[in-house]
Amino acid sequence: MIIAVTNQKGGVAKTTSTIALSGLLAESSSCLVVDFDPQGNLTTGLGIKIQPGQMTAYEVLTDRKQSASETIIDTEYGIKLIPADISLASGEKQILTSADNSRILRKKLNPLRQEFAHILIDCPPSLGMLTLNALMAADAVLIPVQCQFFALEGLRQLLETIESLRDEDTHPNLQILGVLPTMADRTLTTQDALKTLKTKLPGVKIFEPVPKSVQFPESNLARQPIHRYTTEKKLIEPYQEIAREMAEQE
Repeated sequence: MIIAVTNQKGGVAKTTSTIALSGLLAESSSCLVVDFDPQGNLTTGLGIKIQPGQMTAYEVLTDRKQSASETIIDTEYGIKLIPADISLASGEKQILTSADNSRILRKKLNPLRQEFAHILIDCPPSLGMLTLNALMAADAVLIPVQCQFFALEGLRQLLETIESLRDEDTHPNLQILGVLPTMADRTLTTQDALKTLKTKLPGVKIFEPVPKSVQFPESNLARQPIHRYTTEKKLIEPYQEIAREMAEQE
């Protein structure tokens, strides 16, 4: 299964969630993560520094002859990675006039389905060509949402984009795996946000909220998935729930 982890709003824990989830999945099955954000935070978060001449997601996007498998590298904890850096931003511009430019990543990742049980795509905080490629490549979408009012407002545009892909019969089978509330605390703001999600998104799975915790940035600095960094169940269990949901939909 290919999952796009996306939200056009930044700072909602997309990369942190991708690392946390892939770390759990890689313990029991094969898992590939694709850094599709020019900021390259997933790459650095997995302890990888891009070396001169190293192939990245840029080559996957721009070189029609380049196999995606040639860009895959090993990281710790059994997670495989297609890395990215700022060159991916120029790659996005280069494909704007290309034919069938929204399906490039899909064509590159489809051959990897036989090799990996799970492929996660960490998307940039935008609804540009990179995110569109990720949505077209994905079977389903995981949407991390910060528990704040303005974050919920921004969710509407992403949902409209997903629906437009379905309605235009461009990608009619694209599913929403669920919405993952992040940075939850005990304030009224968080409680109101959770109520709004459940009210506004009937039929969409709302996963158990991920609590706000300093241990998440600490685990990122330590280059470790959260379950490797701490045994605190409330931080790990939301991602275990998502992993179970993915297994059920296989």
